[in-house]
Amino acid sequence: MLGILYFAISLAYHKSYYDPRMREYELEIAELFEKKVEAKTDLSKLESTLKQIQIQINTLIETKIPAAKESIALHEKKIEALNEDFIDRYNPFNEKSAESQMIYEQRYEAIEDKERLDEQLEDILMTQAVKAVSKSEMLEKNNQIEIFISIEEHEKENVGTGSLGVLPWLFGILG
Repeated sequence: MLGILYFAISLAYHKSYYDPRMREYELEIAELFEKKVEAKTDLSKLESTLKQIQIQINTLIETKIPAAKESIALHEKKIEALNEDFIDRYNPFNEKSAESQMIYEQRYEAIEDKERLDEQLEDILMTQAVKAVSKSEMLEKNNQIEIFISIEEHEKENVGTGSLGVLPWLFGILG
């Protein structure tokens, strides 16, 4: 008789408490794993973006900006080769030949190009800094999701083995 009573109470416990609670925990854990996958995908995309940004920075620093500096230096040498005296070089009212005018314009364009590259580098470095902060925030979010998953799995384990198991129900009914 006691066995039948225990079986009935156990069945009622599973139907009314244990099974619904387990489904809740399983659903919550599944949602957290979904968030974890989304967060890892976002983190992967961000890391890819950071790598592309680093490639752009390296290209600017190692290739484009030095090339612009060399271009400026080359045009400075061409201007010096014109053998203009100090007054002719800086006199705005002096008529320059077409060749010297072209060299001055090319130097001016080279200076503008270098300034544009410097601004571009500064913008990219700022973008990199912002993305790095986003990455650290994403890593923190991933850690929090891991903690929440761990908590939910621990609570799920405690549902059937904790103080809310079948025996307290049985003793409660037997009084």
